[in-house]
Amino acid sequence: MRTFKLEQSKTETITPHGGLALVGHCLNKQTSLAKTSRSVVKRHGIANIDLIRTYLGLICLGKSDFEAV
Repeated sequence: MRTFKLEQSKTETITPHGGLALVGHCLNKQTSLAKTSRSVVKRHGIANIDLIRTYLGLICLGKSDFEAV
């Protein structure tokens, strides 16, 4: 897995979705969500890990409604 090199930008371009890559990298490296989500029974066509990652992304963006997807 690639590592991130964080450094200050000279242009100071800030985007609201810029931190999602860092959060996703930390989730994949530090947690075992894929193994944990397999133990939950799937009741629909979407994998549980995809739902968990989507909702965590919404929380990181400051949105609490799943309708924002």
